[in-house]
Amino acid sequence: MNIQEKSFIHRFKKYMSSPYRGQIVFLLILLYVISIFFLEVTLVPNRIALLFMFIFSILSYLYYREPLRLRLSDLHAQLFFILPLFFFIVNGCNDRVLMLNIVVPMLWLILGSRFFSSTRIIIYVYKSLNISICIVFFLCLTSVLLKLSNGAPEYWWNSFVHKSFVEVLNQHPSYLSLYALAGVNANLNDLYCCIIKRRFQLLTIIFLIVSIVFLILVSAKMAYIILALFFLIFLGRLLASKKYIWALSFVLISGIIIIFLYMVLPSIGNRITTDYKTFVTNDFEIDNNSPASERIHIWRTSITLIKENPFGRFCMDTKEQIWSRLDKTNKQELVEKNAHNNFLEFGLRYGVLGIIVLFLFVLVCFYFFIKYKDFLFLGVLLIFLLFSMTESTLVREMGVIYMAFIFQLHLLNLKKPVR
Repeated sequence: MNIQEKSFIHRFKKYMSSPYRGQIVFLLILLYVISIFFLEVTLVPNRIALLFMFIFSILSYLYYREPLRLRLSDLHAQLFFILPLFFFIVNGCNDRVLMLNIVVPMLWLILGSRFFSSTRIIIYVYKSLNISICIVFFLCLTSVLLKLSNGAPEYWWNSFVHKSFVEVLNQHPSYLSLYALAGVNANLNDLYCCIIKRRFQLLTIIFLIVSIVFLILVSAKMAYIILALFFLIFLGRLLASKKYIWALSFVLISGIIIIFLYMVLPSIGNRITTDYKTFVTNDFEIDNNSPASERIHIWRTSITLIKENPFGRFCMDTKEQIWSRLDKTNKQELVEKNAHNNFLEFGLRYGVLGIIVLFLFVLVCFYFFIKYKDFLFLGVLLIFLLFSMTESTLVREMGVIYMAFIFQLHLLNLKKPVR
């Protein structure tokens, strides 16, 4: 070992024993979390942050001389990597899916090291998420206001919702909602803990308001349903703890805010009711004239394909499979789309085995929630489960990172109470 290597090891050991160790870990996580929101713009910051976290985790393994974490109880989320790997070995195709899923074991290795495995890291992740949401919210809001300054259209509020609001990020609103909902979930959990411990944290309330407003303006319909479910869970926890005054105050304040936003931004109401109105106009006929009827059409086609190919067609893109079998009615009005449902997407790719694996994974996670009473983890699970009904999140990078980063972080720390 030369002098330079000895000097580096000495500096690293000195850093590991210093009180500043947590600061660089937080900065790395912050950089990584912020970069997730800009994945469609550039991958570079995300990959740089991931590389740095990987290097620090390897140094941690070497410094502590700790073995790799290979316990069966820590391998649940690895199924999302093992299944594509198995089909890749058997079929020898679709290496793009394999490369997409490689982030799952990579983050598992990172989060299993001493650097990134404590419950303090969960606090760091959600603190970073709150900061990132505020930055992204300001960026999106500024982008919309600059457009409006050049001449507001008659229906000016349409520029504040759905795809227009997140145009600067080039992201699909539903995938941004995954992370905005994760922020809401964490802030509601923090607010509940503050109420129980009779502490007041203004910053938690500010982060909660920003994340909710951001979520409402992004205007993903499934996100509204999950947000309402989070409110009901939070309200139920307050009532179970006999915090009746807080529960009443929460209902009144949230009700006033929702009514105000609904009245000020009428297009939000339109986002909620437009599909139903289309169904009524067309006598509830599935004719591809609205996003809802189009997705039902796609789901029915996907189910038919799974019945015909119960072992899956891993080598064929699901968009091609669905498009080749869609009914010809109004097909000219459609574009090629995947199954828009994780269970059906896995069924098309990996057959009935894929659906069973995904279903068992959800059941095991619910068992963990019941066993450990971890409501923060329950929120993370509900976000994944409900979005799985309308989106194929496990074949898009933001969705895979949500599973690999946030989900695995909780799975690796379920037995440790978050302080």
